[in-house]
Amino acid sequence: MDLSKCAQDVLRCYLCEAPVPPLCCEVCHIYLCKVCAGEHILDESTEHKVVPIKQHLFSLKYPKCSRHSTNNCQLYCEDCIIPVCIECVSSTEHQGHRFGNFLTYVEAQKQVLQKDLQELESSLLTKHKEFSSDILMQRGNLNKALREIESAIDEHNTKLQRQLSEVTKKFKSEIVKKHVNKSETLTKASEETALAISGLEKCIHNAKEVLASKDLGLVFEYKSKNDEFRNTPIIPNAALPTFVPNEIENDKLFEQFGSFTIASDETKSYESTASLNQCMGRSV
Repeated sequence: MDLSKCAQDVLRCYLCEAPVPPLCCEVCHIYLCKVCAGEHILDESTEHKVVPIKQHLFSLKYPKCSRHSTNNCQLYCEDCIIPVCIECVSSTEHQGHRFGNFLTYVEAQKQVLQKDLQELESSLLTKHKEFSSDILMQRGNLNKALREIESAIDEHNTKLQRQLSEVTKKFKSEIVKKHVNKSETLTKASEETALAISGLEKCIHNAKEVLASKDLGLVFEYKSKNDEFRNTPIIPNAALPTFVPNEIENDKLFEQFGSFTIASDETKSYESTASLNQCMGRSV
C-alpha cells in the first residue's frame, strides 16, 4: 500500500480546500496547494517552513503497534478507536471491523487541537489574565481598605480619649467646687471659734484679776459671761462625696465603640478552569 498516496487522497488545502495539496507547513501544521503556499509564506506574523507533502509524510513518526512491535500503526480501527497495523487488519480480533487511515484521524484531531489552541490563546488565557489582574487589584484595594479602617479606628480612639478627658476634667471640677465650699465653711467656723476662744481667754484673765484684787468694788461689779460661751458651735460637715466609678463591661464597651459593616463576598467564576486544568494534564 502506497501510504503517501493514500494519505494525500484524504487531505485538502487548509485555505482553499483543494484536494491533494502537494505542500505542507511544518510550523503551522497545515497542508497547502501551490497557490495558497505562496500567500501563506507572505504572512510575516510568524516563521513558516513549507516542504513537499511526501517529505513531510515520510518524516512523521507513527506509533508502534501494541500487538506487533515491529510494525508502525498506519491505520486505525473505527470500532475499537485504536491505532492498528497492517497485520491487525487481518487478525480475528478485528474481524468485520471498519478501518480508516491513521493520518486522517490524526488530522481531524489536529483540527480539534487547533480550535482548542485558538480558544486557549484568544479567549481563555485572556480571561484568566484578567482574573489574575483583578486579584492583584483586589489585593491592593484590600490593603488600602485595611489602612483606612485602622486609621479610622485610631482617629475614633483619639476622639474618645479627648471626650473621656473632658469628662474627667468635669468630675474633678465638680469635686474641687465642693472642696472650696467645704473649706470656706471650715474657715468661717475656725474664725468664729478663734474669736470665742479669744473672748474666753479674756474672761478668764478678767476673772482671775478680780479674784486677786483687793478692790471689793470690782468684785461687786463682776458680771458673769459664761452663758455666752455655753452653747458650743455646731461642727460643720466637712466630708467630701465619695467617687463611685461605674463598672466597665468590656462587651458593652466594644459595642459602644463602633461596629463593622461587611460587604457580601463576591467571587468570579470561570467555567473554563476545569477544562484548562484538564488540558494542562493532557499529553499531545
